[in-house]
Amino acid sequence: MEIAYPIRSLSKQEAQLVAWLEAERRATVTPDNVADALGWERPRIRKVLARLAEKGWLIRVAQGRYETVLAETGGFALPSPWAALSLWRQNYYVGFQSAAYEHALTPDRPGDVQVCAPYGARRPRAWAEFPIALVWQRGFSSIGATERELHGFKVWIASPEKLLVDGAARPSRMGGLPGLVRVLDRAQDSVDWQQLVELSTNIPRGRPALKRLAHLLTLIAVEVPPPLDTAAAARPGEYPILLGEKRLYGGGGERDQRYGVIRNIDARTLNEEVWR
Repeated sequence: MEIAYPIRSLSKQEAQLVAWLEAERRATVTPDNVADALGWERPRIRKVLARLAEKGWLIRVAQGRYETVLAETGGFALPSPWAALSLWRQNYYVGFQSAAYEHALTPDRPGDVQVCAPYGARRPRAWAEFPIALVWQRGFSSIGATERELHGFKVWIASPEKLLVDGAARPSRMGGLPGLVRVLDRAQDSVDWQQLVELSTNIPRGRPALKRLAHLLTLIAVEVPPPLDTAAAARPGEYPILLGEKRLYGGGGERDQRYGVIRNIDARTLNEEVWR
C-alpha cells in the first residue's frame, strides 16, 4: 500500500505566514492573530491556515485555532524527539549540527536530532518513529554538556565549545567543512577558547580538532585566540593532518607550517559559506 506523505512545499503566502510563526515562536495561532500581524483579509487567512494544516505545518485543534508544529517540537513533525530524550535514562547529549542549530549558530537543522551516546548504547524500541539519530562515541564524555529546557522539555545539550571540538574532530557530522566553518564564524566571538582547549583533552582526535579549528580561522581572516594558537601549534616531528577528508578532497594541498595542516580544499569554497 502506498503511503501518502504531507506536501511540505510552501507558496509565497504560506511561506510568509510560516516565517512570521517561526520569528514569533508562537505555540498557537488564530485568524485574529494573523490579521493583526499581516493585515490580510479573512477569506485569505482561512485558506492559508487550512492549506498549512493539510501540509503538516499546523495542527487544527478547534474551530479557528491551530497549534504550530514548530512551537511544539522545535520544527520536527510529531512525535516530539525532545519529549523522548527528556525521559531517557542513558548518559547522552544533543551534539554536532543539532546543537549548533539550537544555539542559533547555523541555519541548517538536520532531519534527525543528533544525539551523542557511549558506544553500544541501545536505542529504545519505543523510538521507532522518533527523528533521533544516535552518534556512538567510544571515547564518550559528557563534560561540556549541560541540561537546559528545549521546546518545553529538559534535555542535555553540548555547549558551543563542546560542539565545536566534536565537530572539528568529526566534520562529517557538521555538514562537512562548509558546515563547520559556518558555525565557527558565528561562534568565534562568544566562545571560551581556554575551555574549548581543555575539552579537547577529553575526546579522541581532540588535538587534530584544535589544529583544524585554528587553520579554519586563518582561512576566514580571523585572528586565532592565544589559547587555541598555543595548543594547536605544530610540534617537532609531528605528522601533518589533512584539513578535509581525503576521500572527498584528496591528499594534496598547501601546508600550514604553524599548525601542521594540509589545506586540501579551496579556501574560496569555505569563505563562500561564511559570506552567504
